[in-house]
Amino acid sequence: MPTTWFTSDLHLGHPFVAELRGFDDVEEHDRVILNNLRDSVRPGDTLWVLGDISSGWRPQEERALELLDDLLTPLRQASEPLHVHLISGNHDSCHSLHEKAYERQARFLEVFDSVQDQQIMRWQEQNVWLSHFPRPGFEHEGMASRFDELRLTVPYLVHGHLHSSTPVTAPGQVDVGVEAWGLSPVSQHIVEQTLFESAR
Repeated sequence: MPTTWFTSDLHLGHPFVAELRGFDDVEEHDRVILNNLRDSVRPGDTLWVLGDISSGWRPQEERALELLDDLLTPLRQASEPLHVHLISGNHDSCHSLHEKAYERQARFLEVFDSVQDQQIMRWQEQNVWLSHFPRPGFEHEGMASRFDELRLTVPYLVHGHLHSSTPVTAPGQVDVGVEAWGLSPVSQHIVEQTLFESAR
């Protein structure tokens, strides 16, 4: 049975984030993130990456795209292909908050089947939104909420950005960033269950 997976905030090649996650070596950090991804997804599955594949600095971003392409291409070319979608984040140069985002779309589409800022899904007869950002007012600890004009105020939201160590960040709001899930992707079944339980 094909599985739909969610993940966010890979931050490949990003020394600051690697250190925050307890890695002395950014290469080791990237190996763990990519190996966990490889161990999860299979041909026929769908993977949603909810933003921030790298720091956004062009050399790091290009390296991240190459690493992901090397990992995902064999699965995307299988007889039952893996489908991979990006909900772009503030550290992705293809996000519409960046003035030249349109110039980077084509590069990202070499790796991802689709690239967009948001996506709506229908789970348990409810509208569930995918976005890199949580609702307005939520931000990294000690920081003022940024990009609020890009954020959604909706009952059910699956997001990244916060690097939260726990999945539930508010009722009806679940973080699929790798910190909350053992540096691994998480299945739709678990996200869906967590999301609706959090809203009760």
